[in-house]
Amino acid sequence: MELRHLQYFLAVAEEQNFSRAAHRLHIAQPSLSQQIRRLEAELETELFDRTSRPVRLTNAGELLLGDARNLVQEMEGTAREVRRAGRGEVGRLRVGYSYGGLYDLVLSLLRRVRAAWPETNMVIRQLPERDQVPALQARRVDIVIGRITETPTPDVVIRPLRNERLIAILPSCHPLAGGSSVKLVDLADESFVMFPRRLEPVVFDNYIQACIGAGFTLRLEHEVSDAQTQALAIAAGLGVGLSGEQLALRFPEVVYLPVEPAISIATIAALWSEARLPQWLEPFLEDL
Repeated sequence: MELRHLQYFLAVAEEQNFSRAAHRLHIAQPSLSQQIRRLEAELETELFDRTSRPVRLTNAGELLLGDARNLVQEMEGTAREVRRAGRGEVGRLRVGYSYGGLYDLVLSLLRRVRAAWPETNMVIRQLPERDQVPALQARRVDIVIGRITETPTPDVVIRPLRNERLIAILPSCHPLAGGSSVKLVDLADESFVMFPRRLEPVVFDNYIQACIGAGFTLRLEHEVSDAQTQALAIAAGLGVGLSGEQLALRFPEVVYLPVEPAISIATIAALWSEARLPQWLEPFLEDL
C-alpha cells in the first residue's frame, strides 16, 4: 500500500462522499475513484459501499480505518522529520563552551534552540580554550561559545559576541572593597591568587600585560584550578585576583570590581565550521 492510497482512503471515509473528498485532496473525482479501486484490488476486497448515500465503509473498510490513520500519521511524521533533518533542524546539537563562565550566553542559546526545536538533542561540553578549534575540526562539537585565543584556520567561522572586561576580585574586608571600581595600579603590592597559565594561556598573558601596562609585575603566590576555588582562597585572605567579568561567581565574602580605566582582556565569540553548522542555527546567534 502506498501512503497516498491510504490518504485517499481516509479522505473518502471521513467525508463519506467521493466528490467532497476529491475537492479536499485537490484531485479530480474520477482519479480518486480509480486510486481507491487500485487499493481495493491490492487488498482483494471492497472498502466502501458505494450504493449507500452517504458512502459508507464496509466491514473490511472499518477494519482498515484505525490502522490507516495510525500509519498515515506515523509516515507523515517521519517524512516531516526527515525533511527537517535535511535542513539541520532536528537531531543532535553539540555545544562547547570554554573553561569557566560564559553561562549566560550558553544558557540563552540553549533556551532559544529548545523553544524553537524541542526535538533537538543537546550535548553540552565544557572545553579548555586550547581545545576549542581542535574540537570543531574533529567534529566533536558543532559550535563553541568561547574566548578567541588564537587565529583559527580558514574553515572556522568567528562571530564576535562581546568584549570581556577585566575585573578585580578582593576579599570583602579589603580597604578597596567598598568602591565601585578599582585602579589596577592600586593592587601593585598585593599577592595574587590566579589560575595557572596552562588553563588559559592567552587570557593569562593578557592579565600580565595589563599589570605591566599599569606599571608593575603581577606577583602570583597561589595557583587555583577554577573560579570557585579562586574565590574561596581570596575570601580566606590569601590575596587578590584578576578575572574576566564572565567568570564572576558572586561568591560570599568576596567583591568583584571593574578595573578602571576599562581593560578588555578577550573577545568572546561563537565559533563553528562553516561547512557543518546546521542551517537553522545561525539566526539564533543574533543578539546573543
